[in-house]
Amino acid sequence: MPGRRMDGYESLQQIHMCEKNTHMVDDLRSVLRSSVRLMLRPIVRVLLRGGIPFREFSELAKFTYVEIATTEYGRRNRPTNVSRTAILTGLNRRDVARIRSAEPLATLEALYMSHGSRILSGWHLDADFLDADGQPARLPLEGGLPSFQALARRYAPDLPHIALFKELSAAGAVELCDDGHLQALMRSYIPKSFDPNQIRLWGSILHDMASTLAYNVTRAPTAAARFERRAIHARVRRSAVPEFRDFLEREGQQFLERVDGWLAEHAVDGPDGGDPGAIARLGAGAYLIEEPIAKAGPSS
Repeated sequence: MPGRRMDGYESLQQIHMCEKNTHMVDDLRSVLRSSVRLMLRPIVRVLLRGGIPFREFSELAKFTYVEIATTEYGRRNRPTNVSRTAILTGLNRRDVARIRSAEPLATLEALYMSHGSRILSGWHLDADFLDADGQPARLPLEGGLPSFQALARRYAPDLPHIALFKELSAAGAVELCDDGHLQALMRSYIPKSFDPNQIRLWGSILHDMASTLAYNVTRAPTAAARFERRAIHARVRRSAVPEFRDFLEREGQQFLERVDGWLAEHAVDGPDGGDPGAIARLGAGAYLIEEPIAKAGPSS
């Protein structure tokens, strides 16, 4: 029996719908990529100042991809298997298996270090650069073994030793002594000192904010959205910034104190309230938005 005949109009219409759907997917991916780049800017800014190089960030991203694909994309409440995780993430099965069986932070420290940290680690561990007491020796800037130039050639061969010395010196990790020798002051390289508690808070706040936004854009149509609002204006006099800071400190603090009081009234007693499945981490946040408007360049 011959198949159903499809006239030209129907064929063209289906082709048009297919192309339209493809364009919609391409547009969504383009917007998603642009949004991710925007989101990553403040994150990378902190990572660079904290001494986290791209390769370490890349490995962190791999672990997170595998973690989310494994735990949230399984079927029948089971973790996603290695093959499906590899398909979802674009990683090979060997990488997926390695990541799933490893401790992320321990693996990162073993595999990837910034050039500055490699140099300082070698300075503290390599016998060629230790003194008689097993401590980092004071090294001349240039020359053969032992020297900072030789140290840099061994642990960061693709970078000039002078540039490395300047960077480590600016970070307070290396000191130039009066006799012209260099002394190691730190075991690891951190371009700018951070308070670990501030970094923990930074990560926690970004997680909470991003989780709310991610939930809202991925929730089922029938699920209620989580509250998320902004009050922002793109053209405010710079002279008004201090006044707005004071306003937000006062009003925002009062709001958060009321929120804290409400949460305290509804908190449960004990570590789990007797039923871990019946409790939730709940709260709200407030933050200042401030960004200078870039001046337009000269017209061509």
